[in-house]
Amino acid sequence: MDDFVVQAALFVVGTFAIAQEFHRRRIAAIEAAVPDFLDRLASVNEAGMSVIESLGRVNSGDLGALDAEVEKLWTDVQWGVDAETALYRLEDRLDTPTVTRVVTLLANATHASGDLARVLRIAADEAQDNRRLKRKRKQEMLTYVVIIYLSFVVFLVIVGALNSILIPNLPTGASAPAGDSASQIGATGPLSGIADVNVEGYSLLFFHASLVQALFSGLLAGQMGEGSIKNGAKHATILLTIAYAFFLLAP
Repeated sequence: MDDFVVQAALFVVGTFAIAQEFHRRRIAAIEAAVPDFLDRLASVNEAGMSVIESLGRVNSGDLGALDAEVEKLWTDVQWGVDAETALYRLEDRLDTPTVTRVVTLLANATHASGDLARVLRIAADEAQDNRRLKRKRKQEMLTYVVIIYLSFVVFLVIVGALNSILIPNLPTGASAPAGDSASQIGATGPLSGIADVNVEGYSLLFFHASLVQALFSGLLAGQMGEGSIKNGAKHATILLTIAYAFFLLAP
């Protein structure tokens, strides 16, 4: 059952990790294109175009990962949706903190004036600053992610030493001398149960402990390194694979 459960867990967690990684990269690419999108909107708005005309002009440009979403935004406007509602629909589709802040700022600014160039410049600078802060945070937290991996490796080494060296060499009922007085004293002392040690039971316990350690260490690495437990699925998959392979290959 252990092999089946571990392999099933690896499949489930690994599949989720792949899907989450694709989603994370897509969102990261979209957020990277937001400052350029806002800069272009500001330039067109400064030229005297309205918000609607600015969206139409920017839609014809190359915005990378944001192209499909801007096209949907422009389609909403063409079908008669006001600019504010179209922006809120964009926010609902992407559901990222950067886009949420930008949409809220633009929606509030459109009520005050049609001249949004200055607001758009501020929003573009803020989005760019947020990207720099995220990169800096990720670089600084990389050290802690490495520490988590090293700690897990140390844990496996200790468990391997206990499982392969210490536990098998403990005296058992077959190897303990039967006639001397020391053994008779030990039979009623605090070490009386040492001869009944279950080597296979300890090995199974260490195996389960390693799997639990791998799973939660991976989730913790995702939370610390990238700010989301979901992003820890890839780390959990890697650590689970290492732990499973370690016990498969261990003597």
